[in-house]
Amino acid sequence: MSVSPGVWPREKPRPTPSRGEELVWEALRGGLPAGWYAWHSLRIRRGPGRETEGDFVIAAPDRGLLVLEVKGGRIEMRDGRFFQNRREMDPAPRAQGLSFVRALVDRLHAEACGPPAFGVATCFPQTAFDAGPTQDDVAQLVLGEQDLPWLERALPALFERACPPPRAARGPWIERLHRLWCETWTPKLALGHRAALDAERRVRLDEQQLAVLDSLADNASLLVEGGAGTGKTLLAREAALRFAAAGKRVLLACFTAGLAHWVREQTRAAGLVVDTVRGLAVELLKQAGEPVGDFDSPGFWEEVPLRAASDALPKLGRPFDAIVVDEAQDFSENDWMLVLELSGERPLWAFHDPGQAFWPERHVPRERFAARFALQRPYRCPPGVQALADLYLGRKADEAALRAALADGTLRIVVCPTRSSVADKAALEIDKLLGEKFAPGDIAVLSVRGRTHRDSILRLGRLGRHTLVAATDKALDGSIVGDTFLRFKGLERPAIVVTDFHLLADEARGVRMHIALTRALAAARIVLAREDLSRDEALGRLASA
Repeated sequence: MSVSPGVWPREKPRPTPSRGEELVWEALRGGLPAGWYAWHSLRIRRGPGRETEGDFVIAAPDRGLLVLEVKGGRIEMRDGRFFQNRREMDPAPRAQGLSFVRALVDRLHAEACGPPAFGVATCFPQTAFDAGPTQDDVAQLVLGEQDLPWLERALPALFERACPPPRAARGPWIERLHRLWCETWTPKLALGHRAALDAERRVRLDEQQLAVLDSLADNASLLVEGGAGTGKTLLAREAALRFAAAGKRVLLACFTAGLAHWVREQTRAAGLVVDTVRGLAVELLKQAGEPVGDFDSPGFWEEVPLRAASDALPKLGRPFDAIVVDEAQDFSENDWMLVLELSGERPLWAFHDPGQAFWPERHVPRERFAARFALQRPYRCPPGVQALADLYLGRKADEAALRAALADGTLRIVVCPTRSSVADKAALEIDKLLGEKFAPGDIAVLSVRGRTHRDSILRLGRLGRHTLVAATDKALDGSIVGDTFLRFKGLERPAIVVTDFHLLADEARGVRMHIALTRALAAARIVLAREDLSRDEALGRLASA
């Protein structure tokens, strides 16, 4: 670390109630000898609960350091005792300086550093005198108000009186002094730690979200709309739990198996069932004794909800007293047919985000819902990641947030020289995230294409030394997930790595990227080849910036 000579702080003294210290700082700023250093208010810790401070530490590179103890106000000596503004001084003027300089030199020695010499002097900046006190320990070691305009001459003479002859210095003692004083400190928290600290804030319900839950008793059917990260899944889960606490049999229906698995593991209550609507359809057919059919046959999963509604429910009746639907924008017409048959006139709550609608032909039956509510405040994504996600939906982006995210590492665009190098670069990004204090269970690698495509990075099963598991894997919580953006819908991870851009058609880019990016709680990494960067206007502009 290189330290420039002069007085520190540069602009004004550190906060102090002492006008005397302010006067000395002003005098040093204009009168410090060339090539010398001075620090105002240098504090060091001597142990638990024990701190000491020097008003000013002055360093002459070839001569040593001098601790200058400042006593403002009117200083005089009567009956062998010092008085400050007519009040007796206790301790005496030099006592604090002597204690501090011993602690300071000990600290420097512990760092294998040491000045050529050291000493202590006193300054009475608001007391002028022709001759100083004659008490032996302070004689000729005191500066007064009359000396302040002439420090450039007074300080070298004071050093000669206060310090013993210099010896060879040890180590970069001036740089170490500056570090102890601490010119600047920019708080930096590892992204993984930042994500952990944010976790509690994200799960707290705000007034708007509580207003939704307070509607349970008043609205038998409610459609809640909210963008990514506004707390829809949190509210869906809480609403289901409240219905169950009231003694109702409740279905919490999800679209993806990954989300259903996660919610089921996090949400256990008597009378509560968590399932995908199509997985539930299969179970209803089994319970009714109806043939399920071949899972792999064309159209099976699209038709099975309709079959359950028409063939199973007439035999079983309605097994639930209330239904809560999450990711409602992804439910097909047949999915809704089963949900509406299950609910009848019973309570039905649905949570949806039109911005994440992947299938344009699918729609929420709004006419079924007597009341609607809009969540406005996003909680999940860091502002810069959210800004990029908004950009993919054609919304106005927060440019300042984007720049800040790129600068602080929240958002990173990793451009690979070739498509064949993307997997290795993605593995390296995972290593870096682990180095940023993320755990394996904090990271998800998301393909913007599909896991069954022969060229998908997910087909590798691992990236470098890291094994990937699907979003539906039982080892999900402690492992790095490797799955598609669609199968990961509704889920979230502190760190997201987005890839497989070479498989992405331009017309499908917007919604896919929006969904993938909004899974990130703390950091997003976008890994793509240079030739694919040129096809993405948003990323190309950011990468060049």
